[in-house]
Amino acid sequence: MRTIYDDIRSPQTVPGLKSLLPPAICLAAGGAILGLFQLCKGNRGLMNWLINHITTPFKHAVSFLCNPVPFAVAEVLWVLAAAAFLVFLVRAVWLTIRRPGKLLRLARRGLALLSAVVLVYCGYTVLWGINYYGDDFSAKSGIVTRGASPEELATLTNSFALKLNELAGEVQRDEKGVFAEDLNQIFSDTAGLYDGICAEFPFLAGPERTPKRMVTSPLMSRLDFTGFFFPFTAETLINDDAPSCLVPATILHEFAHQRNIAGEDECNFVAILAGLRCDAPVFTYSSALMGFIYLGNALYSVSPDTYWQIRDQLDSRVEADLQANNAYWDQFDSKLDEVAESVSTTVYEGFLHS
Repeated sequence: MRTIYDDIRSPQTVPGLKSLLPPAICLAAGGAILGLFQLCKGNRGLMNWLINHITTPFKHAVSFLCNPVPFAVAEVLWVLAAAAFLVFLVRAVWLTIRRPGKLLRLARRGLALLSAVVLVYCGYTVLWGINYYGDDFSAKSGIVTRGASPEELATLTNSFALKLNELAGEVQRDEKGVFAEDLNQIFSDTAGLYDGICAEFPFLAGPERTPKRMVTSPLMSRLDFTGFFFPFTAETLINDDAPSCLVPATILHEFAHQRNIAGEDECNFVAILAGLRCDAPVFTYSSALMGFIYLGNALYSVSPDTYWQIRDQLDSRVEADLQANNAYWDQFDSKLDEVAESVSTTVYEGFLHS
């Protein structure tokens, strides 16, 4: 039986056209899956059935296996994938140069790489992309979104400012008044955070899973990522290098993704609502801070004067957290960081849109 090492042991062996068959079959299978998905994605009933009976049980099972592992399994997979790609690339170049049948060897390896990319994309589409075509939070909850008038936006922003002032003294702070809760405690105190919101929206119930801190957090900051849900391992991954005042809210946001909420705006809404209704002051404060930032940005775009009138009324400790958050992200304003962020954002958004 021929092995993948025959090229090295038998220098004169020239691969035949049959060597293209395995990667071609994999590529065709991936293309068929994607084609079938494109044909069926408009059938919301079918998408809901697949989500409820296939992909969600699978992710629950995978997350059950990965959850006890003290590190992010996803990051290990990334490293292994990167190493495998480098080995594949070096070996492909070496064999193409040193062995006969150069064009056929190059075609076989190019086809193998393309089929691997397509199959990974298929997995992502089936495990996560499908959620964009089932019922979203709005459809499940009956809450219909609409535009807000500047007056409504100002009222809501002000209510969050008042909530922050009320909670400012309930979290630990450093000598400068900046949020200084222990991150280890934050990551260990995530059980039951969705209990309050699940009472009203039972479809958000799900197995409790521990969020994972990323070793690659500094890199994630440069790419403008604060966290994400990795569907292949069903892990909630958090950038713990980002300002700690918003880490609890980010955890709640990624927990929403874990519960099949796909849209970023809906995840923000669910995360903030879950934080406001939970019994953990640290998570409540962080969620209110996230809500104020989003609302404040929206208000500033239509009425800067009103925004500053509200912000000037914030407790000095809340203002310290906002300043610390801004200072952290401002350090990545170099040209290189801006290019990296722009590329990562463009690629990520394009990937999600696809």
